[in-house]
Amino acid sequence: MKTIIQIALTIVILVLAYFVYDSVMEPVRFRQVTQEREAEIIQRLKDIREVQRSHRSRHGRFTGDLDSLVNFFKTDSLALVRAIGSVPDTLTETEAVRLGIVERDTIWIAARDSLLRHADYPIDSLPYVPYGDGERFRMEAAKIERGLVELPVFVASVQPMVYMGDVDNWRVYYTRDEGLRVGSMEEAVLDGNWE
Repeated sequence: MKTIIQIALTIVILVLAYFVYDSVMEPVRFRQVTQEREAEIIQRLKDIREVQRSHRSRHGRFTGDLDSLVNFFKTDSLALVRAIGSVPDTLTETEAVRLGIVERDTIWIAARDSLLRHADYPIDSLPYVPYGDGERFRMEAAKIERGLVELPVFVASVQPMVYMGDVDNWRVYYTRDEGLRVGSMEEAVLDGNWE
C-alpha cells in the first residue's frame, strides 16, 4: 500500500511540476511569438516603403492604393542610369557630360527584377498583414505643402491586435499601443515608428 501511495504522489508531483513549468513558460512563448510576428509585419512595411520609393521615383508621387502598388511592381519598369567614364575633380558632373568626358545611358528594367529580391512570399500578399486573417494594411497618400514646394507623402499602417489563448491559436500582431506604421501624412518622412 505504501508503494502505491508513493507512486501516486510521484505522479501528482510530476503533473504539478509540469503545470507550474507551463504557466511560467506561457508568457515567454507569447513574447517569442509576438516578436517573430512583429518582425514579419515590420519587414512587410519596409517592403511597402521600398516599392513606394520606386513608384515615387518613376511617377513623381506615392500611390494610396495597395493593389496599384502591387500592379506597379508586376508591370512597370524603372530607369537605371549607367555612367560611362569618370568625372574629373575639376569639373561638375553636368560639365563633364556636356564636354563628352562622361556619358550617361538610361536602361529600363522591370520593377519586379530589381525590387524585393529578398521577399519569400508571393507579391500578391504584399497588402495583407501577416497572421492577420485577411486583414489589409491601411495606406493613404497625398501631397503636402512645405514652403512653396509640394511634397508627396504616404503612410501605411496596421492597428494593434492581441488575442490570448492556446499558443497554436494566438492571433498576435504586436503589442505596441499605437500600432505599426511607416511614413507620415504630416511630414515628408519615410521612417517607421519602430526605428
